[in-house]
Amino acid sequence: MTKVLILGSAPYAIEAAGWPVGLFDHVVAIHDAWSIREDWTHMIHRRDFSVDRRPVLLEGDQKVVTEAEFSPVQTLYGGAPYTGEGMAFVAGYWALAALMPSQIYYFGCDMIDLGAGRTQGHEDQLGEAGRPHGMGESTAAKARRLEYFAAQETCGIGNLSPYRSALPYQRVTLEGLDRLRPVSVSPRDAEPARLREQRCGYPAAHGCGPSGSGREMADIDAAWLRCFEPRVAAVA
Repeated sequence: MTKVLILGSAPYAIEAAGWPVGLFDHVVAIHDAWSIREDWTHMIHRRDFSVDRRPVLLEGDQKVVTEAEFSPVQTLYGGAPYTGEGMAFVAGYWALAALMPSQIYYFGCDMIDLGAGRTQGHEDQLGEAGRPHGMGESTAAKARRLEYFAAQETCGIGNLSPYRSALPYQRVTLEGLDRLRPVSVSPRDAEPARLREQRCGYPAAHGCGPSGSGREMADIDAAWLRCFEPRVAAVA
């Protein structure tokens, strides 16, 4: 099984520095998180991420992933308004398409609202220029949508954070990595949400919302949440 760790920049993410090497096949570091572990394989960032905070030297097979690589993937999965603008979701969809994982684990990407438009580990949620996460957007719904697409590719998604988290994925520990399995949500379960997206415009253009109001996006998010009930329970 191919295991991917998506490492965010929440303050506690530094705890990952002490984890054994070799637990994951790929470590995808979001923005500054590349400095936490030397064994990162991919560093993913937006174009407005400061040049002086990017890695200077790459070791071995390390690669930097930019919008040139992840924007087409967002379009492939429906467009940024549907996939979510947060870098945690950007990294998740890119990893799903590029690395073909069996399991994706999040750490340091709790996306907890701190008020004033910021989140814990704001680089996971906002661009450096303070890009909003999305009008009326539900973090839990965007997380569930990613989980659905991962499940269709027989990939499970887990949350390694032991803290309060807005990501409603299965809670896992380092000792229980191999127990993570994809959720059981079928295309038929997701059909109402997919149809709503198609009516609004699918795929949606990057950088702009689908046609219609914020209420339509709220309805889409609600449909994604409903397609998971009662099969999974939120852990946030």
